[in-house]
Amino acid sequence: MAVITVTSEYRAGGQRVATGVAEKLGFEYIGEQLVAEVAKQLNMSKSEAETFLKPGSSNILRYLDRYTCSIVQRVVDREHGCLDDTTYYDKTRELVENIYKNENAVILGWGAQCILRKKPETFHVLLKKAHEQKVEQTMKTLNSSRKNAEQTLKSEEQEKKAYIQKYFQVDWQDPSLYDLIIDMENYSAQAAADLVCSKAQQQIAPLQK
Repeated sequence: MAVITVTSEYRAGGQRVATGVAEKLGFEYIGEQLVAEVAKQLNMSKSEAETFLKPGSSNILRYLDRYTCSIVQRVVDREHGCLDDTTYYDKTRELVENIYKNENAVILGWGAQCILRKKPETFHVLLKKAHEQKVEQTMKTLNSSRKNAEQTLKSEEQEKKAYIQKYFQVDWQDPSLYDLIIDMENYSAQAAADLVCSKAQQQIAPLQK
């Protein structure tokens, strides 16, 4: 099995790059929003069995239960701060480790670069972007003022920094955590995905041709 982790600064294109890599390599894509969507499905009136056995469902479903999904959903929806919920950390670590053992996957976020640090057949990527570009992208996406965009950007990145610091005792932007750091000012999402695939294929034995 091989796993590529993607960590992204806010508005640096993490989801587009990660899904692009997964599509190109034929890997599972695993991200917070995917699990949040599964959580919503599990809260519908249809039975859990029907949801889990739905044709074409992601393989991630085999690692989830209603409890895991509810924990993730609360954090993604900001109903419960992740720094205040050790259970979130425990369940997401369990999820990441199970995926590593059983799937070829691209994992976006989750602290996966730390959970799988120095594990064989892994490749860790950090996406960065100039502050001004992130502010402009946030203003455009959220249709907000510069002040609100600045506050949102600061809040999102401080939260990520605090989470990684608390549970892994490292700086999430430490270059030593990553095999590849991409300045997204110079790359489109597709070009970045192509670069990740190229570099990962050089390092991960199962991907080498």
